[in-house]
Amino acid sequence: MALLDKNIVEQLKGYFNNINGNIEMVSFLDDSEKSKELDSFLTEVDAISDKVNYTKKIFGSDADFEKMHNITRPISFTLLKDGKKSGINFNGIPGGHEFNSFILAILGLAGMGKKLGGEQLIKVESVTKPLNIETYVSLSCTKCPEVIQALNIISMANENITTSLIDGGVFTEEVTQKNIQGVPVVYINGEKASVGEKTIEELIDIVINA
Repeated sequence: MALLDKNIVEQLKGYFNNINGNIEMVSFLDDSEKSKELDSFLTEVDAISDKVNYTKKIFGSDADFEKMHNITRPISFTLLKDGKKSGINFNGIPGGHEFNSFILAILGLAGMGKKLGGEQLIKVESVTKPLNIETYVSLSCTKCPEVIQALNIISMANENITTSLIDGGVFTEEVTQKNIQGVPVVYINGEKASVGEKTIEELIDIVINA
C-alpha cells in the first residue's frame, strides 16, 4: 500500500523536477518493522523524480560514514547534496506535521527554500566547533515543525552544525530516559538547550552560545 497520496506525489514531481543537481537520501536500517516502513517511504519518494535518489545501508555497516554524518541510531536517514554532507538527519519517518519539514529540507538543499542572510547568517557562520543538535518531536505536534525547519536552515549555513529530528514515538526509551514531558526538546552536544516553541532568532542565539 502506498504511503504517499497521489495528489502529493504529483505536486512534489513539479518541485523536484526543478532541482539543480542531485539530492540523495541515505538510510540506516535494522530488521525492525519501522525500518521496513521507512524503507518503503523513501522508496516511494525516490520514484517521484530522478533528481531525488535513495540509497539503503544497514545500520552499523559503514562506521566511518555514520560517524561523519552523526548517525547514531537505526531507522534513520541523512540527506546529501551532490554527494556532500548536508548536516540534516531524520530519525524515524517524517510523516504527520513533519512531512513538510522533510520536503522543505530537500528543497532548501536544492536552493529553492528560505536562507539565512544579514546578521543571522553572520552569527551562524561564526560557529567554529562541531555542534550535534538533536530535537525530539511528536508527529502530531503543531509547534515542532517550526523548530525543526529553523534548525535545518541554520545547519545548511554552517558545515560544523548537524541537526537531527528524533521521533519520540519511535525512540520511546530515549524519551523515558531523558524524562521528556513535552516537545519539541532540543539537545546540543548531549545537553538540553531548549524546550518548547522558539523563533529562528531565538534558536540562532541558543546555537551560537552552545
